[in-house]
Amino acid sequence: MQQTSAPSATPSSLATALVFTSPAPPIAWQPIKDADDTVIGHEIFNRSRTASAHTLESDLALTHAVLSHIEPAPLLGDGLLFLNTTFESLHGSHLDLLPAHQIVLEIPSLGHAASSEAMARRPALEALRARGFALAFNHSVLDSAYAPWHDLVNYLKIDFSVLSAERAVLMLQWARRISGATLIADKIESTAQLQLAKENKAHLLQGYAVSRPEPVPARVVLPSTADVAALAAVLSSQADAGALVELMQRRPALLFNLLRMAHSQALDARTPFQSLLTLIQAYSAEQLKAWETLLQAVATKIPQLPQIQYCEKVFPHQSAELAAKAQMRWPDAPAGSLQLMASALLLGHMLGMTVAQTADQLLPGALAQPVRLLASEWQAMLPALA
Repeated sequence: MQQTSAPSATPSSLATALVFTSPAPPIAWQPIKDADDTVIGHEIFNRSRTASAHTLESDLALTHAVLSHIEPAPLLGDGLLFLNTTFESLHGSHLDLLPAHQIVLEIPSLGHAASSEAMARRPALEALRARGFALAFNHSVLDSAYAPWHDLVNYLKIDFSVLSAERAVLMLQWARRISGATLIADKIESTAQLQLAKENKAHLLQGYAVSRPEPVPARVVLPSTADVAALAAVLSSQADAGALVELMQRRPALLFNLLRMAHSQALDARTPFQSLLTLIQAYSAEQLKAWETLLQAVATKIPQLPQIQYCEKVFPHQSAELAAKAQMRWPDAPAGSLQLMASALLLGHMLGMTVAQTADQLLPGALAQPVRLLASEWQAMLPALA
């Protein structure tokens, strides 16, 4: 787990969280609304990069934050999430970790290379559509050079910030020729532009005049390079799920990231799990390899603070001890479930989270509910932190 410095006046629980966590990339997201002012989704931005300057590495860091952040707000909620991409990141295995039905991938333009590359890039875009991702393009896709992509368009963004009023209306009219495309009037910055978009029946609206971007002060737990090397070694050895369970119980940063990812993916709704073993078994070997690749992109080489090293050293013993106490109190409960609850609650305790917050962010629903109901009893069993 990477460290950050905590101000001395910070309340103890937050101070604990600041020691064990790091800021996510500076994230903001902007609502996308329909004509009735209903939010249908958000576009998420890495505010440290301009739209043209993000890279595969910054895309991986943003994906990690989406899947593994400690929630100020769930980035994967009920609506759609529009993600900016590079052509390199469109081939990345990290996309296998995202819930495709909720994700709209914003495809960059090809510039002067469009006439020669559009057809060559079509198979990759077709494959993304086949996996369940929706694709969004800006209005440059209306150019005849992009004709090979027209039947792949789910969302078409008309950029009002670079078009005159007359040109924007013309683009909306041309865009209706693409069958099935949802038209988004984008970068609407004035009341006049908003009115123009509504009068010309843009399906969706986005921009400062619709709703300003909202900063998301998310924090993440970054694994160390040693954590990721250990994960890579187990995966490359093709060991059984039991070896991965043992690794997670010894590596709290890996365990936290796995539990947060499963929660963000709503994995429990598709593949119910009530133990760490059944959680790991819910993922394919390919998905676990993709997760390793994602973690490699964000792993930290910074030396750890003594309190982090101490907590990582005692975590296996303390989580086993907590599980044993729980087994004595609730002898009929499955041992695997109690171990998962104990490990998650100890992680949350180290991060300054309440029992309820830990249940809501780290545990599947079938385990979260009894933990919330017995929160005071679990709290009493948690160890004091050094």
